[in-house]
Amino acid sequence: MNKYFLYAASALALASCSSDDFLGENSGNGQNALSAINFGGDAGKITRATSNTGNYVKMLDGQFNIYGVKKMSETQFVTVFKDYSVWNAAANTTTSNTNGWEYVGAKGATNLGTGNISLDKDQTIKFWDYSASEYHFVAGSLIKNFTPDPLIVGKDITYATISGLAGHITANDKDGTGTALETNPVYVSEPVIVKKEKYQEPVQFKFVRQQAMVRVGFYETIPGYSIHNVNFYDAEGNVSNGNNIILTSGTAGYFVGGSNVEGTITYNWTGITPSYTYAYSETGLTKNKNWYAGKLSTLATTSAGKKIDLEDGTKMELLWGTDKDMSTNGYFTVIPTPTATTAAPILIKCDYTLVSDDGSGETIKVTGATAAIPAAYSKWDVNTRYTYLFKISQNTNGYTGDDPNKAGLYPITFDAAVKESTDAMQGTVTTVSTPSITTYQESSVSETSVEYKTGKAIYATAANDNGEEYTLTTNGTAVGNVQVYKLSKERNEAELQVSAIVNAEIKDENKTQTTVPSTETTVGKVKLAANKYLSFTPTAEGFYAIQYLVQAAKGTTPAVYAYKVVYVKAAPSTTE
Repeated sequence: MNKYFLYAASALALASCSSDDFLGENSGNGQNALSAINFGGDAGKITRATSNTGNYVKMLDGQFNIYGVKKMSETQFVTVFKDYSVWNAAANTTTSNTNGWEYVGAKGATNLGTGNISLDKDQTIKFWDYSASEYHFVAGSLIKNFTPDPLIVGKDITYATISGLAGHITANDKDGTGTALETNPVYVSEPVIVKKEKYQEPVQFKFVRQQAMVRVGFYETIPGYSIHNVNFYDAEGNVSNGNNIILTSGTAGYFVGGSNVEGTITYNWTGITPSYTYAYSETGLTKNKNWYAGKLSTLATTSAGKKIDLEDGTKMELLWGTDKDMSTNGYFTVIPTPTATTAAPILIKCDYTLVSDDGSGETIKVTGATAAIPAAYSKWDVNTRYTYLFKISQNTNGYTGDDPNKAGLYPITFDAAVKESTDAMQGTVTTVSTPSITTYQESSVSETSVEYKTGKAIYATAANDNGEEYTLTTNGTAVGNVQVYKLSKERNEAELQVSAIVNAEIKDENKTQTTVPSTETTVGKVKLAANKYLSFTPTAEGFYAIQYLVQAAKGTTPAVYAYKVVYVKAAPSTTE
C-alpha cells in the first residue's frame, strides 16, 4: 500500500501588477523655490474594494492628517501643525502646494479635493524656520481614523491613536446569515525628520496600511486519486466537520481580529531613522489560537480552482474554498500580529480521503496529516501579503490504518518564495528552496519496509525538486549547515518546527559530557563526503533527526530549518 505525505509550501507573496498589490514609490521630489512648507505622499498599495482602488491618491482617499513640530533644542519643541487636514488638489501652483497636496483653507470650507474635505478651523500657510535644527512630522489616513496625541507645549510627538481597524479571524460562511467584514484601510506614515538641508523640499510621506492580507491554498499531485472530505483540526485537537481550513498556533491569542478595533502608534525619534510600533486596544479585539480560511466543499476537488503563478513560472490551480470575507483572488484582510508577540510556528492538520479515479471505488483515509509553517514566515506584518500553499502528494505523516503508532515518519518540506520590503515599496525577491532530505543505509530496504539499525552508517543528501543535490556544511551558521540529533522521544517533522531543537549539547563519543544534558543531543562523528553526502553511525536505538538550515536568522526573524526523522532499531546480537 502506498503511504502519503502532506508537503507544505509556504510563501509570502507581494505581487506587482494588480489592484491588490503594493504601490511603488512616487518620486515627488519637486523643489519649492520659496520657503513655504509643502507636502507629498504615497501609499503602500493593498486591497480595498471601495473607491480608493488604484493609484496612491485613491488609496488614501485623497486625504491625510498631519501633525508637526520644530526642534529648537534637545528639550524644546514648538508646535507647527496641529491636526491639519491635507487634501489632494489637481492644481499644484500655489505657494503651499507644489506637489499636488494642499493644506491652506478657511474655516467652513467644504468639498476640498477628491476626498471632499471640510475644515472646522482656519488652516494657515507655514514657512520653514532656519533657527530650528529639524522638524518632526507624522501623518495618517483616513483623517477620521488617525489622531495624534494632544501636543503638549514644548514636547515632541510621542504617540497617535488609530481607529476603524478590521481583520478576519473566524469563519464567515458565504451561505450563512452573517455579513461581510468591513475592512476599510487605515494608513499610517513612517515618521519623518527633516533636516535644514531639506527645508525647501516637499515633506515626503510614505504611508503603510495597518492591515495585512493572508491567503491559504491547496493543491494535490497524487496520480490516480482524488481528494475528498478534507476536515481540519483546531488548536484544541477537535476535528471540524465544516470543512473550514484552519491555521492553528500553540500560543494563546496569537491570531487577532475583529471590527472597529483601535490601536496606538508609538513613535521613536532616536537614531538615524525614526520608527514606530503599534499595539491594539482590547476593545473590539478578538484573540484566538485558531484562524479560519475558506470553507472547502464536501468534495474538495469540486471547489472552484484558481490559477496563480508560482516562482518557477508555472501556473498552479489551487483550492481555497469560500468565505464572505474573502476577496475574489482568495485573500483575507487581517489585523497584523501584535509587535510585542514572539513569532511562533503555525500548524495545519487535517484528515482526508483518497478515492481512486479508476472507478474501482477504492478509498484510503489519511488521518492526522500535519504540516508546519516556520516561525520566520508566520508573524503577519503591516502592509504585507502572505500566501501559504499546501501540497498534498503521495507521502504523508498521517496514518492510513487504525493504529496511530503505525504512522510513517516522513519529511514535511516547504518551498517559500518571499517577496517583501520593509517600507512596502519596490519589493525585492528572495527565493528559498527547502530541500527534500533522502536517507539510506545499506541492507535497510526489504520488500515491505525500510528499517534502519544501529552500528551501521546512515547516509543523507539534500536536493531540490529537480533532484539537484545541495552542498552541505557542518558546525556553521550558513545555509546548508546540517546537524544530526538523537531525539529524546518520538517526534515528527512538523513537531520539530513547532518545538525546535534548541540548546542541544554536543555528545562526542570520545569526550565526557561537561555540561548539563539537554533533552536532545547531537550525534558525534558526523562526516561529510565531497560536501554532498552526510553520514553518521547511530549507536543507540531511537529516533534521529537530520536538521538542514534553509534560511539563516536575520535580526528578529528566526532561522528556518528542514527536518527528516528516522527511527533506528537496535541491531540484533551477533552472539549465539
